[in-house]
Amino acid sequence: MENGALWVALLTAATAVVASWVTSKGNAQAARIQAQAAAEAAHVARKGEARRATQLDFIQQANDMGILYRRIPKYLKVEDREARLASLGELRDQLRDSYGPFLRCLAIVSLECHPGPIEAAKAVHMASAEAYGRLVAVEEDIREAEGFRQGVDTYLASVDSFVEAARQAEREM
Repeated sequence: MENGALWVALLTAATAVVASWVTSKGNAQAARIQAQAAAEAAHVARKGEARRATQLDFIQQANDMGILYRRIPKYLKVEDREARLASLGELRDQLRDSYGPFLRCLAIVSLECHPGPIEAAKAVHMASAEAYGRLVAVEEDIREAEGFRQGVDTYLASVDSFVEAARQAEREM
């Protein structure tokens, strides 16, 4: 009987060692899977934050240009041609200076964002070029002021469309 008890004790001990090893192996694998999932989730979160920051930077640059565009109509009403041209020239120079950061943000949006916001950002760029071209036409002929106002309205609407496209892309994520 003693041999039977010894065999039971050995079998129990071996079972405990194997069970411990299997549990340890399972815990290690579960920890690896959990760490990998956490790393992937952190990566996705970082990408989302970077995309949102990119979109916010683009919106900020587009709004800065929009502020300048919205200041122009008050100078269109100035009767003195020389004073009007000087004021419009100054604002045109400010627009040109803000165009570099705007293009940088556009390039980053093109790299970081989804197709919807990218297309909307390109539309903002095209509308900006149109509004700027119309500003140059106004400087040459004040009778072009209505066309400029329409160009600015189109630009501002395109910025709103970008905001909506960015919002929609975030909802889909």
